[in-house]
Amino acid sequence: MNIACIIAYDGSRFNGFISGNPSLPSVKECFEKTLKRIGINSNIIASGRTDKHVHATYQVINFHTNLKMPLEKMKKLLNDRLYPHIMIRHVMVENDDFHARFSAKMRFYKYIFSDENISPFLSSYISRLPFGDVDKLRFGLGLFLGRHDFSMFAKYDSQQTSYIREIYKASLFHAKVHGIDCLVAHIGANGFLRAQIRIMLKACVDFSKDKISQKDLQRQIDNDISLKYPIRELAPPHGLYLSRVVY
Repeated sequence: MNIACIIAYDGSRFNGFISGNPSLPSVKECFEKTLKRIGINSNIIASGRTDKHVHATYQVINFHTNLKMPLEKMKKLLNDRLYPHIMIRHVMVENDDFHARFSAKMRFYKYIFSDENISPFLSSYISRLPFGDVDKLRFGLGLFLGRHDFSMFAKYDSQQTSYIREIYKASLFHAKVHGIDCLVAHIGANGFLRAQIRIMLKACVDFSKDKISQKDLQRQIDNDISLKYPIRELAPPHGLYLSRVVY
C-alpha cells in the first residue's frame, strides 16, 4: 500500500526535514524510527525539504507498506509515539504512482514576523525582523509574481538542475499572533529552492527600509549577474511554516 499522511511538526526541535545530526535529528529520521516501532520498515518521501527550525502545519509525506492495519489504528499508534513534536493530521491510501514530492503542483508557505521583541516562549515560532514601510514591503513582494530564474535568491544546491520557479501568490497582511502585532507573508509557487523564501523576505525588508532600490531589487529578480551587491542574507527561520500543498 502507498500510504499518504498530512503531518504537522515543530521545526525548532529538528535539524530540518532531512539533514539530522547527533544532537538534533531530522523529521525524516524521527518519523522513520517511529514507523519501525510499529513494524513498518520504509523510507518516507516529503512534498518539500524544510530547513532547520522551519515548521510545517501541512506537510505531505508518503511511504509504502504491506502491513495490514486499519488506518485510524495506524494513525493513533504513530501519533502516540511521535508526540509532542510531530502530529499526523490525516492518513489515507493513495494510488501506487502517487509521490508526495513529484505529484505536487503548488506549495504555500507563511512567514510570521514582527519588529517587536518576542517572548522567549514564542521566539521559536515568530521571527523578529525589523521592517520599514509596510506598503513598500508589500509592493516588493508583488515584484516576485510570475516565472523567474531565482539563482540569486537561493543557496547553492549541487543536486539542483533548474533554478526557474513560478510564484503564484505573494501577499502580506497584519495579524495578531498570541497578542503580538505581526505581519504575515503568504507565498505560493510551483516549487521553492533552498532558502529561497527567507532570502526573498530579507530583500523585501531591506527594500522597505531603503537599503536597496526598487531598480536593484528588480535586477536581482531578473537574475542580472552584473548587479554588484545582490541581497544574500536570510531572514530568520523561526517564523516560516509550510502551510499547504496542492495536488
